[in-house]
Amino acid sequence: MTKLHPLKFNAILKNRVWGGKKLTSLYNQNLPEDDTEAAALDPEHIGESWILSDMGADESTVSEGLLEGNTLEDILETYLGDLVGDAVYDHYRNQFPLLIKLLDINDRLSVQVHPDDIIAEQRYDSYGKKECWYVLEAGQDAVIWLGFNRDVTATEFYEACKKGTADELLNAFHPKKGECYLINPGTVHAAGGGLVIAEVQESSDVTLRLYDWGRENNPATAREMNLEEAIDIIDYSRLNAEDCIVRKPESGKVIFDTDIFTLTEIKLKEPYRVVPEQFNSFVVYICVEGTIELQAPHADGNNQMFRLKKGQLVLVPASVDECFLVPVTASASVLETYIKVDENEKDDYINE
Repeated sequence: MTKLHPLKFNAILKNRVWGGKKLTSLYNQNLPEDDTEAAALDPEHIGESWILSDMGADESTVSEGLLEGNTLEDILETYLGDLVGDAVYDHYRNQFPLLIKLLDINDRLSVQVHPDDIIAEQRYDSYGKKECWYVLEAGQDAVIWLGFNRDVTATEFYEACKKGTADELLNAFHPKKGECYLINPGTVHAAGGGLVIAEVQESSDVTLRLYDWGRENNPATAREMNLEEAIDIIDYSRLNAEDCIVRKPESGKVIFDTDIFTLTEIKLKEPYRVVPEQFNSFVVYICVEGTIELQAPHADGNNQMFRLKKGQLVLVPASVDECFLVPVTASASVLETYIKVDENEKDDYINE
């Protein structure tokens, strides 16, 4: 069996009514090589790029190296704990635990909410969706709506969605490049005004739309709405912004340490040594500024080297002894994320 090396993947692009064209023009997200798949995409409205995914039909495939063409699902089923870490595998089994995306929010994202793990399991046979948004780019008019600006009732919010005034009940933040937002399950949120975001989340695509800025009333733009379905999922309490926004992350200091994953920004001034053993997990590095080179030496002489540009990522398997992230440009930064699990617990209801 081929020894695992760090893995780089092809992007999975998604059209969205609110999307734009920055992901392909500025963030190194390539259109599919398959002409039919490429022709099916509207290049003017690419809202999402799934840069690491184990979501059924949307499976990341390795873009280069000895495992080129293999899916993340295939690699996980073959390598098990060698890929993700033994404790992580015991907990998640054959479901890769993270979904990582880039979002180009050119128009307004729907007002929406995600369920927690308990409700998601009961209703959708899925994990819940806790996510972090790291702001890669923010226009002058960019807004992130996050949580309620005061305690509200379910009836009050329901009526506001029907009247088209839901945003008046939400906190409105004007994001800047480099800020990071934690969105817990149950927290109502939206965004708009020209934003590019790196999104790290649980491996779930359960989104419940509550209000869509009037698009739901236009047959040409209407999408499924889930307001009634989501009433008992929403957290109606006032949000404390200090608990979920980090304005100026410090290099090497954890931004958010959640019960699912940890997120850290690292500004690279010199080669950075990665030792997955210290995390008891795989580690993912997302390039958010500049260009970096990954160097993975091996005793067998089968050394690996490739570059990551802004918007691209690398998955470093748990069984890799060490590798190095080397800055190529004067300014280079990565997001580091890995999984946290209680080694005494197992949660194997997914994909059994």
